[in-house]
Amino acid sequence: MEKKILKTLLFIGLLLFPFAFKRENLKESLLIFFLKGYLSSFIATVLVKNKNISYPIRLMPKYFSISVVFDYLLFPILCVFFNHTSLNSRPHRIVFQAFLYSMPMTILEVLFEKYTDLIKYKHHWNWLITFSTLSTTLLVVRVFISFMRKLSLEGEQNKSQDNTVNLKEM
Repeated sequence: MEKKILKTLLFIGLLLFPFAFKRENLKESLLIFFLKGYLSSFIATVLVKNKNISYPIRLMPKYFSISVVFDYLLFPILCVFFNHTSLNSRPHRIVFQAFLYSMPMTILEVLFEKYTDLIKYKHHWNWLITFSTLSTTLLVVRVFISFMRKLSLEGEQNKSQDNTVNLKEM
């Protein structure tokens, strides 16, 4: 049953993939996707090594101790959607949206932990820590992308000013 669930989640992730990457924001979306994948896999690897959580049944168990479907596909896609929907939001709305996006993932993880062998909590790990971690990582990526947007806009403004000065000198 667990392998069917993983394959279904993989299929859902692959189905959502093209919708996450729109042509006008492709570079930004790819940056979000890969940054979130890196961050998620790093955190998950540390948690597995410290025996806070385990993934008894997973895809490619010879190569990965983490959930590849979750950390490299589903959560990064979710983060891309989160960044798109919170693009023009104010800070308090961004935090609220991060909580909203984290809620279904947390619920799904709790259900998987309780009824399957896809994930197992160990030591003092619980749903609240999962929820906090998911929300925090969404916000960390969102802040990073906002910073990158600001740098990009400043660079474009500087180019525009340089071009205006060059035209005046002619």
